[in-house]
Amino acid sequence: MKFWKSASFWTGAIAILAYWDDEALNGKWVYDDAGSVIKNVVVNGQVPWKEAFTRDYWGSPMAEEQSHKSFRPITTLSLKANYVYGMKNAEKDAKYPPTYWFHVVNVLLHGLVTALITRATSFVFMNDVVSQLIVGFLFGLHPVHAEVVSNITSRGEMLMSIFNLIAFLSFASCIQKKEGEDQKFGISSFIGIYIIPWISMTLSLFSKEQGATTLITLVLYDFLQHHGNVLALLDKLKAKDKDAWTFTFRTIILAIQTVLVVLWRYILNGETSPDFIVEQNPAGFADDRFTRWFSVTWVYCLYIRDSIYPVYLSPDWSGLSIDLIEKVTDPRALIVMCLWYCSGVSFWNMVVGDDSPKKGEPTRKFWDADTMKITNMAVWPFTFSPFLLSSNILVVVGLMKADRVIYLPLFGFCILENLLLKKLLMKDAQTMPMIIETKEQWKFAAAYFFLLFQLAFFCGRTHERNIAWSDSLKLWSAAYAVNPRSHHTMYNFGYELSIKRRFSESEYVMRPIGNARVQGPSNTFVYAMVLFNLAKCDEADRLLDIAFDVIDEKRAEGGVRDTESSLARTESNLLVARAHCEKDFYETGKILYDAVQTDPSNEYAIGLATEQMQKIERYEKMRAQGV
Repeated sequence: MKFWKSASFWTGAIAILAYWDDEALNGKWVYDDAGSVIKNVVVNGQVPWKEAFTRDYWGSPMAEEQSHKSFRPITTLSLKANYVYGMKNAEKDAKYPPTYWFHVVNVLLHGLVTALITRATSFVFMNDVVSQLIVGFLFGLHPVHAEVVSNITSRGEMLMSIFNLIAFLSFASCIQKKEGEDQKFGISSFIGIYIIPWISMTLSLFSKEQGATTLITLVLYDFLQHHGNVLALLDKLKAKDKDAWTFTFRTIILAIQTVLVVLWRYILNGETSPDFIVEQNPAGFADDRFTRWFSVTWVYCLYIRDSIYPVYLSPDWSGLSIDLIEKVTDPRALIVMCLWYCSGVSFWNMVVGDDSPKKGEPTRKFWDADTMKITNMAVWPFTFSPFLLSSNILVVVGLMKADRVIYLPLFGFCILENLLLKKLLMKDAQTMPMIIETKEQWKFAAAYFFLLFQLAFFCGRTHERNIAWSDSLKLWSAAYAVNPRSHHTMYNFGYELSIKRRFSESEYVMRPIGNARVQGPSNTFVYAMVLFNLAKCDEADRLLDIAFDVIDEKRAEGGVRDTESSLARTESNLLVARAHCEKDFYETGKILYDAVQTDPSNEYAIGLATEQMQKIERYEKMRAQGV
């Protein structure tokens, strides 16, 4: 078959077209792009490219205590290549490369992931092109992916997914066998089952940490595809079934490979662990076990909601954004327990199987053995496995909820929806009839129009999110509309409003976090500058006094994040804010001088101090001349 006739080509092409927008492709640097690209010393060329293998994703040496420990050299080097190419094609004297080629690469990578997802679907729904198209279109057009595709920093999710899917396709194609035939193994099978997946898993892990579970996905798929449940596998092993023992051997080898690579990755962290901010994941860090398990699982429920109804999307869900479940009387606890029940039923089915009719016996119309197998396959290999390291189950992570972490796990949701549609698109109604008469035709029509409506809704919502990610003000305005409780969102939205000189709106948004004892002294600086522009310096001075006290307290306490250099920068900025509210001409200069002395690397303070000194010199000169 020619490539342009394949389902993968068309789903990948549609996924690319969904994000191909001139405004979005030429968008600004937003959110954490400054940290991953602009200020990253590996990406911007301040250190040799080889440093990507000794530094974290943000450019800090992995050995440093302050390192984020996010070791993603494959992603870093891809951004480095983009940066070099972009600077060669940038305008003369441009300080940074344009975002265009960064976005183009991201969009093309998403198209490739969608094409690979479509191809992978053929190993779940055998010889079913319609299922491949439905899963591919659902995945490629889903609005929740905008944070990954439209945000340059999130490229690692797509690179991780590409290598994960390459491993799966290599593995699945080699273990596939025709009915009644024995599996044949040779050098090519050995490479396809053990070598390519292992290399791909390593590259996936070094693109994003979630790639560590790549080989787990393969084992779960192999188990469900060929054995179905643990009891069936044990019976086959007792009967010395060749395929069962081959599966066991494969599992042991893949487990050893996983442990070796993960151990290597763990060693690269050095002697220190990542220092996460508790406020960014209050559910995961909750002291009470009941609160932790129910609240973390409630976040899973929110991910399911976003998969089905992707309206409440935001780049930030930290702090108070999501209420914790602290009592069993909380109505959300019932939803959590329902999720646990459904997961338990699926897991138990993988252990003991069910009483589904055997081959040749009358089958149930809806919930038969094949349906259960595909359901389990969607849930465990394709949703749970790639989500595991973001789930707060094995380790507590540095985020409570983020759209980007369900990028690859959404494959499982797409499989489940396609399975439901297949049940509605019954064999008695294969095409849309001119007149709908039978029950099966009504089912077909309902499923058909629902899918069309859903895809149209996805296209519109994806375009909206894509445009939002092209500009910081649009992004945080949309985020604040969805999640106005997050302090981080308040700060970013308020800051962007202040840049546009919309000070009254900025003051309203930032008012809850203006006090340094609420969210820290850094927010007070921006809020104080907003108050200055609103001629509310008395309020600004009061909050600045509190902020200076907080800085003194942080110095006394110490900590990985409260280093002397970071505190000095914050204090220097606060002094700049105080200088703006100082009415005395000479006192303003003195405060700005103190700001520079506090942090000699603060270019903002240096610029203002230099300008003020020049004004004083001119004033003194004019006064000496009697003007």
